[in-house]
Amino acid sequence: MVVKIHDEKEVTRILPKAKKHSTPVTFRAAGTSLSGQAVTDSILLKLSHTGKNFRNYEITNDGKEITLEPGLILGEVNRLLAKYKETNGLQTQYKMGPDPSSIDSCMIGGVVANNSSGMCCGVKQNTYHTLKDMRIVFVDGTVLDTADQKSRDAFLSSHVDLVAGVVNLAKKVQADEDLVALIKKKHAIKCTTGYSMNALVDFPPEDPIEIIKRLMIGSEGTLGFVSRATYNTVVDHPHKASAFIVFKDVQEACRAAAVLRRETTVDAVELFDRASLTQCEGHEQIIGLVPTIADAPKRGAALLIECRGATDEELDVAIKEVSTSLDGANLAYLNDRVSTYPFMKDEAVYKVYWDVRKGLIPLVGSSRSAGTSVLIEDVACEVDKLGDMTQDLIDMFERFGYDDASCMGHALEGNLHLVFSQGFRNDEEVKRYAAMMEEMCEIVATKYKGSLKAEHGTGRNVAPFVEMEWGNKAYELMWELKELFDPEYVLNPGVILSRDKDMHQKFLKPKPVADPIVDMCMECGFCESNCPSRDLSLTPRQRITVYREISRLQDMPTRDNAQQARLDEFLDKFTYEGDATCAADGMCQVKCPVGINTGELVKSIRERDLKKQSTATSGANALARNFATFQSVVPTFLNLVSAAHGVLGGGVLKSVSGALNKVSGNLIPVWNEHMPTGAPSLPAPNMPSSSATQRAGVPRKVVYLPSCVTRMMGPAKGDSASIGGVPDAMMSILKKADYEVVYPESLSSQCCGMLFNSRGFKATASGKGDDLEAALMKASEGGKLPIVVDTSPCLAQIKEQLTNPALRFALYEPAEFIANHLVDKLEWKKVKDHVAIHVPCSSKKLGVENTFNKIAKMCAKEVTPSGIPCCGMAGDRGMRFPELTGSSLSYLDLPEGCSDGYSTSRTCEMSLSNHSDVAFRGLVYLVDEATSAKK
Repeated sequence: MVVKIHDEKEVTRILPKAKKHSTPVTFRAAGTSLSGQAVTDSILLKLSHTGKNFRNYEITNDGKEITLEPGLILGEVNRLLAKYKETNGLQTQYKMGPDPSSIDSCMIGGVVANNSSGMCCGVKQNTYHTLKDMRIVFVDGTVLDTADQKSRDAFLSSHVDLVAGVVNLAKKVQADEDLVALIKKKHAIKCTTGYSMNALVDFPPEDPIEIIKRLMIGSEGTLGFVSRATYNTVVDHPHKASAFIVFKDVQEACRAAAVLRRETTVDAVELFDRASLTQCEGHEQIIGLVPTIADAPKRGAALLIECRGATDEELDVAIKEVSTSLDGANLAYLNDRVSTYPFMKDEAVYKVYWDVRKGLIPLVGSSRSAGTSVLIEDVACEVDKLGDMTQDLIDMFERFGYDDASCMGHALEGNLHLVFSQGFRNDEEVKRYAAMMEEMCEIVATKYKGSLKAEHGTGRNVAPFVEMEWGNKAYELMWELKELFDPEYVLNPGVILSRDKDMHQKFLKPKPVADPIVDMCMECGFCESNCPSRDLSLTPRQRITVYREISRLQDMPTRDNAQQARLDEFLDKFTYEGDATCAADGMCQVKCPVGINTGELVKSIRERDLKKQSTATSGANALARNFATFQSVVPTFLNLVSAAHGVLGGGVLKSVSGALNKVSGNLIPVWNEHMPTGAPSLPAPNMPSSSATQRAGVPRKVVYLPSCVTRMMGPAKGDSASIGGVPDAMMSILKKADYEVVYPESLSSQCCGMLFNSRGFKATASGKGDDLEAALMKASEGGKLPIVVDTSPCLAQIKEQLTNPALRFALYEPAEFIANHLVDKLEWKKVKDHVAIHVPCSSKKLGVENTFNKIAKMCAKEVTPSGIPCCGMAGDRGMRFPELTGSSLSYLDLPEGCSDGYSTSRTCEMSLSNHSDVAFRGLVYLVDEATSAKK
């Protein structure tokens, strides 16, 4: 059973009932953890995707401290800190200490529960060492706020036995010199195997609250629930440089990491083994920057090294220190280090390195065979032993036939991630996995005295091996801790500690073949934070998981009554949860490390369903053939609706349209007061001028494609700031810049095809796309003239289905065209104090987000991005399913004083206006107001 929890009070009511009825509960935040700690066959308490719940925060002490609820995404927190510095004009930028590769997906709840670290974090900046205070909900429903002295005192009085037990354990451990030495040695390197035993060593028995606080870190929801955490942040130096260095041998790369740890203060050193480099070969950007990756031998490897500094001068000192150590170590580079693998200060370059590193685990996992799962082990040892341990693990994988296995990770900390594919389809596969795990644990825990879990948490994955790593004495103390906090074993039982030696072979999730579009999904969850329906219905990961189950049931040669009932139920619920409320805009693909677009899966399902409905397909084809008529009718209809609004009032229109939407099966849109009026007639195209610029032989000529949306939809009723339609504003700007304008032929019949494609009429969409492409080829003189499309989603659709490469680099959306062609041809002034901008998802996918922001800043003194990955409008889907945009835009929180909003998608603007106190309109209106002709 999955229960969505919304606040601390709900948790305080649920846990005592779970205790009373001996019903196990498991907490789950973003679900990006990798060791099975958020898996259960009982009750799953899910705090993610519940709107704004568990998302409060407070930044204090000039950004040096931040208090967070568990539903905030870690990368989002860093952006909040950056905004705080900018808004308050502070000198120093702070950030969170932990920096896992899932930083833009994982949530604070999981970061605390797993004691996450990451690429630059190391041990010193993990949660254990940077957390200041927390609020804890215990299994009996009691809440302890460690920042509140009254709460501390009350807890000490009400939980005498628990406190005494913690005190006695701390005294017992601190009196045992051998145990103290073991704990200190274990936690000198990364270690999340078992509980945070260092809490019993680092603090005096007289301070049990501090010990309890630290024990909660990395406890994976087995001791209590953390409802709030206050962190001490760390300095984020603004000056950075990275080098990507290829070595002839993995042992040489590990030796270099050990040298750098001993001799320098380098910030990060990441290891790529040969399997990782093989995946890099398929990444166009990094192979372009480091082409010698392809020349690495079988046991070759690479290090990604980063230096940071408060100033550029400090950065240079750090680079010199690292370079001197490397050059003095007599290392075997694949090529000359200085000339082939320099340190790069250009953010555009080092961002490529780190983006590849962040996505490396899923990238390696994506190369597996369909129907297998990707598994990730997470081990660590002392850095001086890393080379030998890495070699032993590579040899082990070869012996067991794991040919796709990769050993990568945080070399500076002696921390490796072991990534490999594994099937669980038969006993032979399960036995091979069990035997390999036994040997891996022997190598890491016994031979190298390392950590079986360095930073991913123990979970169920290595729970049977905790005793092997820690020894019986420490292991039994962990059981005593568990019994003190959770005597009924209802908090995530089987996680961290388990007497079941086969626990790691249970709760394994098969991934049946479903569709080539999504078969490589490893269910990492990176996609979820971009999905507009994540709080309403399903996320992309959930859509794939459900579809896999549907496919498994459908592929069964025979089904019993229970299986048939399950299939029928899934198909019925998927209609709305998986299909109808999917915007299919592909923003999931932007976050997915292997580029999976779940929207394409949904559109393919729609296409298959529509093939069974000949009437629908015939209707779509008829509309495509008669598009000019359709375009001419819509503005009149919109004007009639607008007039009805004036006569009947908004309440009546909303009620009537809502009823029609319901009885029509969501085919008829639900009216809102920001619905557009009909678009005015298109302005005549600008003719060639006789200006000096044109006479000088530098003709300014552009093909302008007003989308069908802007040809049909004008400003909202009463929007006095939008004079005319989007084409009028665009034509005004082009005229001021002295541009001759050409419209494509048969413009009233033209459509990019998105109207049809998003509904699953792919063949019809393709036909409209072909017609438009032919018209654009002719108008642009074979791609010689630039083409500006005033609606970003339409441009994305055109580019997606282009067949003629001559047009690919001629096409622009508004912000990009203005930035590339008009900035130096117009006079600019800031005409607004504070505006909001929403970059449509299609523009984000096209990579023009920064350009959009730059243009807006030329027109306004202050610019605030909407912060919404996708508004969920998806053409008219958000009008037909208004709950989709309502859910997505519940996160919209624009500051006071923000007077106007701008975007480049008319339907998105309508949705944004409807869910905010700001009127959104086309970016071209702002540019038109802010510009004048060059003098």
